[in-house]
Amino acid sequence: MLHVKNGEAVIPGQLLGEKIWHGINCFHEGDNVFSSTQGIVRVEKDRVKIIPSAGGYIPKEGDLVIGVITEILTGRWVVDIRSPCLCALRGEEVTRDPLTTDLSKYFKAGDVISAKISYVDEVNSCQLTGPWKLDGGIIIDVNAKRVPRVVGKKRSMLNIIKDKTGCKIVVGQNGWIWIKDNKVKLAIKTIRKIEREAQTRGLTNRITEMLDKEADG
Repeated sequence: MLHVKNGEAVIPGQLLGEKIWHGINCFHEGDNVFSSTQGIVRVEKDRVKIIPSAGGYIPKEGDLVIGVITEILTGRWVVDIRSPCLCALRGEEVTRDPLTTDLSKYFKAGDVISAKISYVDEVNSCQLTGPWKLDGGIIIDVNAKRVPRVVGKKRSMLNIIKDKTGCKIVVGQNGWIWIKDNKVKLAIKTIRKIEREAQTRGLTNRITEMLDKEADG
């Protein structure tokens, strides 16, 4: 019997099912089958296997991330933070009585939030704190390793983009960036350029010149 669904993210040691056939990146102990890696479940007829997640974001305490509410459970939400690791937001973050309160009054499935990672356990499952709903706008994804370059020293690069485009921008350290208002297309173009050219010299000057030229166009 399967305990997971096709496409579900799993972590090492997670129980996948009992008395089932399994393929790569799985192991069994007795009748129980477990995942041996972080990845995505693939169910093919009567067989389960795990596709490893390459380069996924690994949560770290104190990181500001952008997430999407995917499920409401008793007393908590499940949040997608662009990682194979499980992430939860406890109801105590918004109400004193999370077990009896209708949590959908605060956040519904599909809502986009920003929050900080408050706790990470030994298998990288994490909890969030300080949630803030991000209304409207769009989310783009970048390589999480390029986030420091998008932000810049003392937020210098991010401030240049905001000033020149008039956009509201929230950068998650998980590689999701929320953008809203005014010249969104120009902001996206700029961020993509930074992502491509992150390791080159003179990038700040080139970005400033591009924005000076196109922001008034």
